[in-house]
Amino acid sequence: MYRMVQVQPNDCQLQRIFWRNTPNEFIRVFELQTVTYGTASAPYLVTKCLRRLAELDGDRFPEAAKVLAEDFYVDDMMSGVDSIDEGVQLCTDIQTLLSGGGSTLRKWSSNCAADDCKDDRTSFELDDSSATIKTLGLVWEPRVDSFKFKVPTWNHSEICKRTVLSDLARLFDPLLLVSPVVTTAKIFVQSLWRQKASWDDALAEDLQKQWSNFRRSLDSLVNLQVPRWVAFSKDCLSLQLHGFCDASIKAYGACIYLCCKHFDESVTSHLLVAKSRVAPLEDLKKWKRKQSIPRLELSSALLLAHLYEKVVTSLKITARPYCWTDSMIVRYWLSSSPSRWQQFIANRVSEIQHATRGGVWSHVPGTENPADVLSRGITADQLNEDPLWWNGAPWMRGNEDSWPENVHLTVAGVDPTVLEENSAVSVVVNMSPPNEIFSLRSSLTSLVRITAWLLRWKHNAQQRTHNNRRSGILTYAERESALLHLVRLAQRECFEQELLDLQRKGQVKSTSRINTFHPIMLDGIVRRKHPIVLDKNHPFTSLVMLHYHYKLLHAGQQLLIGSVRDRFWPADNTPLCNLLSQQTDGSRTTDGRPAF
Repeated sequence: MYRMVQVQPNDCQLQRIFWRNTPNEFIRVFELQTVTYGTASAPYLVTKCLRRLAELDGDRFPEAAKVLAEDFYVDDMMSGVDSIDEGVQLCTDIQTLLSGGGSTLRKWSSNCAADDCKDDRTSFELDDSSATIKTLGLVWEPRVDSFKFKVPTWNHSEICKRTVLSDLARLFDPLLLVSPVVTTAKIFVQSLWRQKASWDDALAEDLQKQWSNFRRSLDSLVNLQVPRWVAFSKDCLSLQLHGFCDASIKAYGACIYLCCKHFDESVTSHLLVAKSRVAPLEDLKKWKRKQSIPRLELSSALLLAHLYEKVVTSLKITARPYCWTDSMIVRYWLSSSPSRWQQFIANRVSEIQHATRGGVWSHVPGTENPADVLSRGITADQLNEDPLWWNGAPWMRGNEDSWPENVHLTVAGVDPTVLEENSAVSVVVNMSPPNEIFSLRSSLTSLVRITAWLLRWKHNAQQRTHNNRRSGILTYAERESALLHLVRLAQRECFEQELLDLQRKGQVKSTSRINTFHPIMLDGIVRRKHPIVLDKNHPFTSLVMLHYHYKLLHAGQQLLIGSVRDRFWPADNTPLCNLLSQQTDGSRTTDGRPAF
């Protein structure tokens, strides 16, 4: 397909090839005129051409255009229909649609009998062999319409951490249908990290034996067959998505099942997708608290919420989610507003509530929770013989009356520190308004000038300066002194505690909002090495920013911030810059000069 997409003539010079058969020949120059496989842009260009074809002829072949836009991965098509007649029509339309772009689909395969899908074009004939087909990493056997798993050939050399990681990466399972087995491998890998094993040193004998046993256990996956069709079709009376999540101290995971009720009143349930993760290693230097089971249970609920969003988007179905967990604390968290909990819990509760809005979170006993095997891992032999994993709990296929009774929420006797609830604190704060001097003028230059005159008057009014009175125009030293006087006044109003700490201890407290600046004090002024630290909410800071904004002729945000920081360092000045830009958009004169 790549060679059927032509490149613009102006871009062909970027695909030049220099060639000669022998060293004695002159070099010949070739330019490739079609998309070249292996270049970074090739997959995008091919996909874009397919979607463009779907847009151009979508009115003539609506179903084929939909498949062309959604069921292609680069040059591989994977799609399905409800009947053979629909399949033949779809294949014919797809071929006609692609012929407009000069492309032809080949290597057709189907789970139906090949005689029912014959066509005059040889490219359209289906492969009726019973061999397996590998598409996008999935091994599919059309004869029985099932997915199979291929076990890699292992390297029997000495086992080290690098070997283990290489083996784990070769287990390709995009739908994570055998994720309980992979969880066992993930837990083993994490144990190597916990032991700080080196990459190329041989593992201890017991660890090598443990990994060798895991390799041999994977041979059971060869006999595993997972039905491709999950009984989802047009004849379904109702659809239900049941999601389960669970966690242990080692790992956590989630899985989703699709339940379909058909016209004959039969109900089927099949595993759609699953996902597992190992519990993060504890780093008490970074985190102030140890990892807890309730937190991991909440993480598994968040994983389930993300899976649900993926499933609904991919299948384009509208089904009410039924979410199940065996953690009463998680249900208690999800039943309240996120603002009630501390940050870690609040962020996850908010995201879960948004992703599963309209759904129901209920309690399921641990023995009936299919996600239990995701949190601890099992062997391949155990997975083959686990109907709970492949089809879910039996009560899912019955009436809602047979579902587990919804246990009343109660957290009586639970340690309050586990619930991580925000404590209500009442604080009385006396907010004093800024000094009136900051409201005397609307520009920094005028404010500095009037302050300098006031300071001169104060100087001349003193008896001790009777013979040294100042007169004439304001000097640079007087204006500079007035500016620093305003800075000290503003800092006393905003950083009163920080000024006391710097005077007494030479550093501010770790809880101070300017602690990350590593401030110092010079001449009674708080600085970040050299720039003067200002509070973003003080009116003096607004005057400084406005002064530089006009001085730089309404410069952009980055230039404004960089220029201000040559002398001043307002804490978090980005919102203030945006506000200035909005307020001064119309303050330019026609000749481009600032209007002041």
